[in-house]
Amino acid sequence: MEHNAKERIRRMKLNASYLALRELMPRSRRSSKKRWAAPAIVDRVLEYIPELKSEIEALRSKKESANIIISAEKNKSKIPTSKCQLIPAVLLNRINEEEATVQISIARSGEGEEDDQNGYPPSSFTNLLQRLEDEGICVKNASTLYVCESRLICYNLHIQINNTTGGAGFNIEELSDKVISWLR
Repeated sequence: MEHNAKERIRRMKLNASYLALRELMPRSRRSSKKRWAAPAIVDRVLEYIPELKSEIEALRSKKESANIIISAEKNKSKIPTSKCQLIPAVLLNRINEEEATVQISIARSGEGEEDDQNGYPPSSFTNLLQRLEDEGICVKNASTLYVCESRLICYNLHIQINNTTGGAGFNIEELSDKVISWLR
């Protein structure tokens, strides 16, 4: 009987741990009316953790972009606002061996006759898209966000690598460096 009592207490503690884990999930990920089995809770947590990691990376990228803008504002008198001084922040996230997302944040100069109405060199993004195509990279989806107060422009791209070299995947760091150079 003592073994049965110990086993019952162990199961109760384990169930309490699963319920605590379930409570850490966002409300949209769980249903209060439906009782979840332990494997279902673990499955949902395993789906949610990579989403959190991606969100953390996106927030880090936003923070880095904001720091660049703040630094540029502080040093505005020291740094000329020419095309070559626009330093983009680029974040690449691999989806699988052939796909990735690219998030680009760049401060707009807001001055100069060479810039478009948004304060951004008009050929830079076009140049980026052309270079991606030349490298055998297909842009599956793209979006742009203009942040007026911070003079920031953000591009989000979903890309697919057409790997004709027979190699496995692509080098994210190398691609990130190329993207930055193409935007200048």
